[in-house]
Amino acid sequence: MQTDSKTYTTQGILESLGFSDPMEAARQQARMILLGRRAHYESEMKRLEKKWGKSLEEMRKGYLEPGSETASLDDDYLTWQWYADAKSVIDEQTMAVLKKPSPRRHRAHGGRKR
Repeated sequence: MQTDSKTYTTQGILESLGFSDPMEAARQQARMILLGRRAHYESEMKRLEKKWGKSLEEMRKGYLEPGSETASLDDDYLTWQWYADAKSVIDEQTMAVLKKPSPRRHRAHGGRKR
């Protein structure tokens, strides 16, 4: 039994998936990865909110209050704040990935600014 052999290329595969531009496919993949991370961070933040029965802002007030130090509160507050900061970074990165780059303009004098 003989089978026909077909050669696949990355470009051909991407086109079959609806991406004529490899950069667009990369942007879409990056977006999906970022959204997955964001969902994880949000889930962890909700877990901490449920555990403590407080918002992050309320938790921060307790953390900063003199004499209120406990290892559990400190660890959870710092973890929670890390997730909040990371989620903000993810949001900024997602916006950057979604922006389409402006077309490059070719300069007349060998590409150098004068």
